Amino acid sequence: MKKGRPYIIYSILGIIAACFIYFILWVIFKDKMPLHEYAFEIANNYDSYAEKAIIIIPLVVFVLIFITLMKPSAGKRFLRLQSSLPTSKIHSVAKGLVEIEGTLIMKNPLFSPVKNEVCIGYYYTIENIDRDSDGKETYRTIHRETQCNAFQVKDDTGIIEVEAEGIELILLGETNISSHGGKRYQETLLKDGQKMLLVGYADSKNGVSFIRKDDYYKILGITSSSGITVWNKYQPLLKSFMFTCSVILLIIIYILIQ
Repeated sequence: MKKGRPYIIYSILGIIAACFIYFILWVIFKDKMPLHEYAFEIANNYDSYAEKAIIIIPLVVFVLIFITLMKPSAGKRFLRLQSSLPTSKIHSVAKGLVEIEGTLIMKNPLFSPVKNEVCIGYYYTIENIDRDSDGKETYRTIHRETQCNAFQVKDDTGIIEVEAEGIELILLGETNISSHGGKRYQETLLKDGQKMLLVGYADSKNGVSFIRKDDYYKILGITSSSGITVWNKYQPLLKSFMFTCSVILLIIIYILIQ
């Protein structure tokens, strides 16, 4: 599914466009342009600078991809923590960061913004639809929000309350999509009876346990039990693939340098 282009891509395209426009103006006005001496040097030694560009450009692309992949987010923290946490039974949950799995129980319903469905909570986005000359559509997010009321999770040992403030919906596909007026509206819903896996901080009030957002890891995340099983199965393969690609790219850069 197509998403809005990241701002980093727009920044790179903007830099490339600015360089191209400067080059055109320099060809026309030559020494009247600022930085004329540098442009003249590059033009007279084009082959030498082209060889350097062949090495530098892949390296810059690799660094940008690495920074993007390593940039922290709630989703990445959730996936990292859930892979290391054991799944606790609700009856014996201990104070601290925990992972639980069970069926959602709705307490106070919400109504979703796209289809007006009854739900526990939702993640809602509005995207502008842009079309190029070939009619190909791209999407740019202009609004996003998460709303969720307190709910309960039930397993075969008990029921626990979840204070939903700050909750993140992770790896959940869109429930409903609607497009009109040059915009696309999407919502992902949490609904009564869904089987989910949740990571958060187990706390207690007046001797009653509940789960809230963890203050240290800044995480209260929820995902489907079936979806996270698939993710955990194929995540090692994805890491191996990314590592192999990184090594191959570094080898290619080394060969080009030599």
